[in-house]
Amino acid sequence: MIDNNLDLNLVRLYVTMVESPSLTAAAASSGMTRSNTSKRLKILEKAVGAQLMRRTTRHAELTEAGHLLYAHALRMLEELSSATTSIDSLGKTVRGDVRVRLPTGLAHLYLTPVLLDFARKHPEISLRVLINDSIGDLISAEVDVALKVTSQPPEDHVARRICGVGWCLCAATPFLEAHAPIINTTDLERCDLITPQSLGRRFNLKLTIAGDTQTVRVSPRIQSGDYPFLFESMMAGLGVALLPRYAVWRQIQAGTIREVLENCDAEGVGDSIYMITTSTRFPTVATRTLMDFISEHLESQAPNWKKQA
Repeated sequence: MIDNNLDLNLVRLYVTMVESPSLTAAAASSGMTRSNTSKRLKILEKAVGAQLMRRTTRHAELTEAGHLLYAHALRMLEELSSATTSIDSLGKTVRGDVRVRLPTGLAHLYLTPVLLDFARKHPEISLRVLINDSIGDLISAEVDVALKVTSQPPEDHVARRICGVGWCLCAATPFLEAHAPIINTTDLERCDLITPQSLGRRFNLKLTIAGDTQTVRVSPRIQSGDYPFLFESMMAGLGVALLPRYAVWRQIQAGTIREVLENCDAEGVGDSIYMITTSTRFPTVATRTLMDFISEHLESQAPNWKKQA
């Protein structure tokens, strides 16, 4: 039976032991002797009623109970840190670390200036920004919050829909002026297409034109998972691109880019932006501040991404 009065200092020391290459290194980083460290480990093992480490002449390895305690200990210490940060932030400047994961297109083509603005307004918050299209397990990846463009949010995380995402077929104005008009899907089939790689080398492009749903079988000339590359390929006049409207709405308004096919909406990689967090981790004040900042910005700007009448 585990002692209900488990010493938190022992738990913190145990985490140090696990994450150190040896007990000697753990003792040195904790400012105590190796024998004292070993003695405290025995006290902790007695408190939990199980052996936590198997010690050999060269190293120590965790038992099943040791792995279990380590996983829970990390959460305990993280929650304690979050509580301390939250209390410390009451009526004061928000501070702390936030680890955020962003999809490539949304990050590079839209959110970068938003994050820079956040960093300027909250100098006491440290940002750790990871940019890729994979969510994975947020806990093992040490991510506090992630954004994802999808039509089906992951069921093993807490997902909150922020706003919708529309997709369009568009091209640089000089490209359209130099080629025959694209009036219908038959005209589209003869064009060089630029699309996200995740859709497949050959796929059915779903289009809604004036309320009528049509499907066109396409084999894009250029594909990539790097959305800035897709954008630059389109701007270079290499074809008609399938891109989210958040990435091109300013250029469409300025006239440097034009949508093709009148009253057309295209199906892309996902139709909504979701904010993803874990179900087991309570967001810190710093994390909630970033989440609110991004959400409020996206919600206020999403109307600009709709197809212009």
